[in-house]
Amino acid sequence: MTADSLDNFEYKKASEHVSESSRRHYWAVAIGLQDVDGLTVSRYLREAAASYTKGERTLAETGELVRAHHANSLDEASAEADLVSQRIAELLERGLFSLAPEILPEIHRYLFQDLDSSVYRPGQFKTERMVKQEEILNGDSVLYADPAAYDMSLRGAFASEVAKAYTTFSGDELKSFCHFVAFLWQIHPFAEGNTRTVAVFSELYLNYLGFNVANEPFGNHARFFRDALVRAMYRNVAAGITPDDSFLVAFYENALGFAENKLSREELICTSLFENPDLLRNVDPKEALRR
Repeated sequence: MTADSLDNFEYKKASEHVSESSRRHYWAVAIGLQDVDGLTVSRYLREAAASYTKGERTLAETGELVRAHHANSLDEASAEADLVSQRIAELLERGLFSLAPEILPEIHRYLFQDLDSSVYRPGQFKTERMVKQEEILNGDSVLYADPAAYDMSLRGAFASEVAKAYTTFSGDELKSFCHFVAFLWQIHPFAEGNTRTVAVFSELYLNYLGFNVANEPFGNHARFFRDALVRAMYRNVAAGITPDDSFLVAFYENALGFAENKLSREELICTSLFENPDLLRNVDPKEALRR
């Protein structure tokens, strides 16, 4: 018995109480999220993940094996997928979370710490606003935040979120949560890995709020998740397109077990941009994917 407790239960490492279903979930999410950037994990990583899921190795032990395996790897894509997957699983097991703007760079730093720092710049904000062409927008890009606005945008978003009091998480509450997640994603402060960082943050937040997240959505529909973020934050008045977070809401309804919505990427396509490529707004219309 300890001085601050009236029972006989001892404090133990949280990792010693992780269920097999939770271990399986960590890896389903970690591996599935690599599809956001078109990456595929190696067979070696899957075998290491299986040994952790079965309780044969700890997550720290699988991490040592995976990092040693890729110490001199020439397959950069496979190395990135494997190393980041391992780090995602570690963060999910740890449950690292704080509802403060500093959490995003901390998550990013943790996820990409094993990769080329000159490319991924773990935990550091980029200094120039970028564009990224999107298939569902016929090559147009979301209008991402300017680096000068990163700090104030993040502070404002988190200050607003802290003031909320979620209960059932249905209806407007879930919509509000989705808007917050999409807004953080649109800020896009990192050179690489923004979507994976925000996805991991959102799951950590949901766990913090007391919700269980299903394996299937992040495990099998990571590309839909990214496209849903695009549609939630893309605006083009001339093309008749306004931000639509209904797709992101459908994704999280599935993730939380509230519904079994069909998650089809085809429904996210902005047809007006294909019918008239000259309506592309944030990149030169000459760069349209189809004309």
